[in-house]
Amino acid sequence: MATGHTTLSRRMGWGISSALAVALLATTLSSPSHADTPDGSFAVRGGDNAVLLWNRQITSALNVNNQGSAHPTPPPVGARTFAIVHTAIYDTWAAYDRRAVGTQRGGDLRRPWAERTEANKRKAVSFAAHRALSDLFPLQQALFDEQLRAQGYDPGEARSQAPAPGSPAAVAATATDALLTVRHDDGSQQKAEPAYATPAGYYQPVNPPQDVNAFNKATLLVPDRWAPLTVGGATHGFITPHFATVKPFVIEDPAAYIPPAPPKFGSADANAAIDAQIQRNANLAERQKAIAEHWQYRGSSSSSIPQEWAAFVSKRDRHALDDDVKMYFALNLAQGDEGVVDWKTKVDYDYARPITMIRYAKAGEQIQGYAGPGKGTQTIDGSQWRPYLNTPAFAAYGSGHTGFTAAGAETLKQFTGSDRYGATGTIKAGSSKIETAAPAQDIGLKWNTFSAAALEVGESRLWGGVHWEFDHTAADEQGRKLARDVWAKTQNYINGTHKEAAGG
Repeated sequence: MATGHTTLSRRMGWGISSALAVALLATTLSSPSHADTPDGSFAVRGGDNAVLLWNRQITSALNVNNQGSAHPTPPPVGARTFAIVHTAIYDTWAAYDRRAVGTQRGGDLRRPWAERTEANKRKAVSFAAHRALSDLFPLQQALFDEQLRAQGYDPGEARSQAPAPGSPAAVAATATDALLTVRHDDGSQQKAEPAYATPAGYYQPVNPPQDVNAFNKATLLVPDRWAPLTVGGATHGFITPHFATVKPFVIEDPAAYIPPAPPKFGSADANAAIDAQIQRNANLAERQKAIAEHWQYRGSSSSSIPQEWAAFVSKRDRHALDDDVKMYFALNLAQGDEGVVDWKTKVDYDYARPITMIRYAKAGEQIQGYAGPGKGTQTIDGSQWRPYLNTPAFAAYGSGHTGFTAAGAETLKQFTGSDRYGATGTIKAGSSKIETAAPAQDIGLKWNTFSAAALEVGESRLWGGVHWEFDHTAADEQGRKLARDVWAKTQNYINGTHKEAAGG
């Protein structure tokens, strides 16, 4: 399966089942249609097209960029990365389509009909991806150069300061640079040192740090607000809170997507959520542990998950280059804007994680809880409650995993016209990095629909103990609403009817 998850599978010890590969080959597929080119050529069907190649390169870049870091790539940073690269690809591709308009230059880069060949499109979108990735990950320039060489292109031409006017290199440079100029000033701090550093004074937690191995109830000032955690002597601050005010890609008002407030500590709903999470944690099945670990995606970003779903659709439905340009454009504009909305939700409500609110509520009480690797469930003091997974360093409400995958599932439903998915996978026996020799045997996975896959990802965070049920349900509704609105806007670009991009 040619997805970003292939790389992650090898690194994490997870395996994609052979049944999936067979299914990809055996599925009855619709007949391909002619591309919008003067020679009527088809996209390359025998291997990954340029969009799939570069999408996998994005995931690889996120993995490499994370090496040596105490944290995975911040989810909104990952989402922004995918969105920028695929918007650069789309804006460049639009110059070779008869109707589509770019997000920055409208239709003023439109090439003559005779130049709209498959070869020109492939080259142009590859140069656009290379240029965008080189800007986002300047230390990985050599890797991106190698990808171009593997496709038969000259990296020197891609970086030329004076490409031949009207050439694929010139189109890619003009379209991509227009986009990068806007995104450099979007509030993300991409060009800060270090990249994406939070501006001084942007966010201050109301609670002092809590040592995960020495909880002190007396120092937790507001139990339903987020508290930094100290792990092994290092205190982890709120990661990238400034993404709450980053410029969205297409939506106009992030505040319009903010869900209702989560329950206050001491309320019936909050008490019920605490009790439900304690019960869930104390009764974890091996399968639930394995799935929780499977979907945590430490190396890249939770926004990477829908990328593999899209790659499956590309293979299943035998997409041409044009199809994947449009699919990944819509998918990743939704991911990029979901990153802004989800982080605004987290910062606005600043809601506590289970590890602090449960400990505060149950300190001094004897409860059943997961006691750590190899220890199973034991009777513990409530102040010692611990989740199965490590708690991320940002507020709980709402779930980023849920929001990104709900937006991804909804976008792919819109694109394909159906919720049907059909992928399978396998979590290999003994592959856990948390429990020894777990799972005891292979665990088969199957997702009949995109919605089922998104639901599993969201629930995995509940089993992992890092989220509340309402984090999940609120993010699911919010992510789907956002995705539907983003879908409508992307169609206006693709159909050439966008009101702000009617040039050319």
